[in-house]
Amino acid sequence: MAKLICPNCGAATSFSPAQIIGKGVLLDRSGEDQTIWGEVQIPAVIPYQYGEDCYSILVCRVCDEFFVAINDKYAQEGYWEVAYPIPSKKASKEIPEPRKSELEEANLCFAIGAYRACVAMCQIALEALWRDQKSTSLKDLEGKGIISSSLRERADEIRLWGNVAKHEIIAEPIAKEDAEQLLTY
Repeated sequence: MAKLICPNCGAATSFSPAQIIGKGVLLDRSGEDQTIWGEVQIPAVIPYQYGEDCYSILVCRVCDEFFVAINDKYAQEGYWEVAYPIPSKKASKEIPEPRKSELEEANLCFAIGAYRACVAMCQIALEALWRDQKSTSLKDLEGKGIISSSLRERADEIRLWGNVAKHEIIAEPIAKEDAEQLLTY
């Protein structure tokens, strides 16, 4: 199994297919007139059917938690991605609420591929942040010495991209790289 980042603990390690035993229908002993239940082993890797995705239940070797990974039908063989739980970054503990939850929502939007929503949430968090500082604009923040001119330029990019994402019709979707850069800012 390829190396993945565990969505539970964040460790970059190798993973093992889970061996799951539970209660299920015993198909070899059940019939139309009667259903027999018993202990069954559930396969952790569902094998490929032509043209279908392959899912696997994996267990992290660091934290022993389970998660679901997918190798989609269009990806190269052996390339797995986490499907559940959705991996997303937590905002720094130093960021006060509700700005922290806005940034975490932007991270979640990025994790699921909703890049326009990610950019919009970055702008929402940014504008709320300057209002928290009793400022009317990014230039006002710079004038008060709260942010540097280079940070103001980066923040202005977030503001402009957010305006485009929220208010304009764009023919092209927002690229993952652009959303990632703005989220990093």
